Amino acid sequence: MYQFLELQAETDVLGRLADPQAEREFQADRQPATRRRLRFICAITATAYLGAAYADSTMLSGPPLSLLIAARCLAALTGLIPLFLSFNKKALASDMGLAAGLYMAVVMASECLELYLKADIAVLRETPITAYIVLTFYLFQPPQIWQSILCGGLGSVAYMLTLAFFTNAASGHVVNTALVFCLTNGFGLYFCIRFGTAQRREYVALTELKRQAETDVLTGLLNRRRVNELCEREFRAAKRYGHPCSLLLMDIDHFKAVNDAAGHAAGDAVLSALAERCSLILRMVDIFGRIGGEEFAVFMPHATGEQALLAAERIRQAVADEPFTADGKPFPVTVSIGGAAMASETDSLDSLFRRADDALYAAKRCGRNRVHF
Repeated sequence: MYQFLELQAETDVLGRLADPQAEREFQADRQPATRRRLRFICAITATAYLGAAYADSTMLSGPPLSLLIAARCLAALTGLIPLFLSFNKKALASDMGLAAGLYMAVVMASECLELYLKADIAVLRETPITAYIVLTFYLFQPPQIWQSILCGGLGSVAYMLTLAFFTNAASGHVVNTALVFCLTNGFGLYFCIRFGTAQRREYVALTELKRQAETDVLTGLLNRRRVNELCEREFRAAKRYGHPCSLLLMDIDHFKAVNDAAGHAAGDAVLSALAERCSLILRMVDIFGRIGGEEFAVFMPHATGEQALLAAERIRQAVADEPFTADGKPFPVTVSIGGAAMASETDSLDSLFRRADDALYAAKRCGRNRVHF
């Protein structure tokens, strides 16, 4: 049924939501923004990386230049993989993250190759541009932080090993470069964790606000406004594609007697227990909500009148067969249910509600504790 899962804002040491299901929902919610960032970073870095071939031509020639240009082209082509995935709506966040990680690994390998090929020409004393590439990948905020840690960390180690063992760099320059990469990875990791944690807590807070705005506080079911919105959407889809759908309206019989006999607290307990009992019977796609004091609605997409009638009878029996308990006292409860299936002449959701409401009153007139269709 349409219900919100209660999310928790607890995060692990990497800033991810501790609940795996909540983390997957967060990733799904952030996919549009992730796709936009991925397109931007791939387009910018690939273009810049290919543009650096001009600088290579001023320092290298012959086979070394051809090898380096081939490596740059390979990196740019690898960047097309995450770029194309960002336009594929069926691609998962994990797929895009793996593709971005592969792209970063190829870029870092090309950087190491460039450092090796230019080792005999000059050793730059300024901060290596590779550190900025590593930092860019952290700031890009890939779907999973471990992709940044793996590619950024291992790429930095590979670069430092190349600098230390395959160039004529002075020991002081090697140490300074190592400090730069340590700061780059440290700041990038700190940013990823803190910013990722803030994003997730904001997502949980907004989801909770949405849940509170769309659910009934007492029963945890959808409230009347949300039921109407979802029913209208499903009704239009059914009319457009010719799918069957049905509506059930349910009212607790003589509910005022429960409140008068045991107080409103007992009545609230009965309402909550009834909602839970009925939820176990309904399908995940059914829209189940509380639309009044003791009145509930169930909209059943892709359900014919016969199927809805069987579901309504199961609900009626589940409620009537076992008394509800409040404050240690049993309370026998029954419900009257009115139902209506969408027909060819049903032109609006209001019309379907009126027919179901008429059937509900007919069930009450016929003695209650029954289903009328």
